[in-house]
Amino acid sequence: MKGIKGIWKLAKVGGMVFTVLLAVAYVASAYGGMVNPSETTRYALLCLGYPLFFIASCVVLIVWLALGQWKIAAVTAISLLATLEPIGTYFPLNLPWGNELSPQERQRSFKLLTFNVMNFTDFDGTVHERNRTAQYILDTDADIVCLQEGARYEPITDIKLIKEMLPELRERYPYYTKGIDDMVLLSKFPFTQGDDCVEEVGKKVVTYDVQLPCGDTVRIFNCHLHSIGLTTDDKEIYRQITDVNDLDKLQPAEAMQELRSSLFSKLSKAFVVRGKQARKLREFIDRAGRNVIVCGDFNDTPGSYSYRTVRGSDLRDAYLDCGFGPTITYHDNRFYFKIDQILYRGDLEAVAIERGKINSSDHYPLVATFVCD
Repeated sequence: MKGIKGIWKLAKVGGMVFTVLLAVAYVASAYGGMVNPSETTRYALLCLGYPLFFIASCVVLIVWLALGQWKIAAVTAISLLATLEPIGTYFPLNLPWGNELSPQERQRSFKLLTFNVMNFTDFDGTVHERNRTAQYILDTDADIVCLQEGARYEPITDIKLIKEMLPELRERYPYYTKGIDDMVLLSKFPFTQGDDCVEEVGKKVVTYDVQLPCGDTVRIFNCHLHSIGLTTDDKEIYRQITDVNDLDKLQPAEAMQELRSSLFSKLSKAFVVRGKQARKLREFIDRAGRNVIVCGDFNDTPGSYSYRTVRGSDLRDAYLDCGFGPTITYHDNRFYFKIDQILYRGDLEAVAIERGKINSSDHYPLVATFVCD
């Protein structure tokens, strides 16, 4: 009996230490995006793992409550209460019903689609009867379509199916760009090319001034911020580390060394570059007019430094305003993150948002409905 009590006491002490360490790591991951990656990238790395820390904290809280250990459970509970803002950003709980638009609102509404289309190649590597990405764009029938990695839309090169579907796309979207640094805009509304941010931001950010049906003009920033740039070998290492069946192929020490030398190193460099891009992009946003939409592939998660910097104190998040529950927009190589965003401000109100289910690209699309005030 004494042996059992001793084991329980030892386990309890170990559990308390683990709980405190988890609470510290969890809070750091929740607010890690407030730290400039140029100073240190460790908080950016923690921020990337925020959803996992959140799930672990919830599990630990439930376990301690089930065991009747209220004081220890309070440590985790306090850490969760201290991070209500990040929780709301990752896990919005807007009711998915009761959002029908009135006839007057429908007349003042427009739909925006943002989609990294992976150059219109198909993610599953097969040839379909019709290009699935192009068909999705037509089926969604959004009024404004912001594409990243869309260079093959214009000029057409070697994707025959896109060329065959081009007349349909041209008829649906008479206003379009020919592609600047792989960035494409398709629109039912007239627009003019805005300031070219590409050189100053350092990657792919293009602006457009779109005339909305309500008479207002909105400045749209179509963004594709710096990616990690993993090689095929890097992806294979990550696949092995995250695959239970392949763990026997890597020794623990070897696995950690591979993570530090390849994945963590490239992630850290990407955080720094995106941080610089985000600060420069924010300067352009500050100089823009009242109505602004910033959308596209941020290559970074909600709550990250890049996201916080671009959003600032004046932009609203369409998914935060209208979404329900957590979601992901990237699904390749077991990197399951929400890295595509739609932010906005001005005389606009996001009233609905949907993450498309089509998997023709390594990204999922986001479709938001706005109403002009």
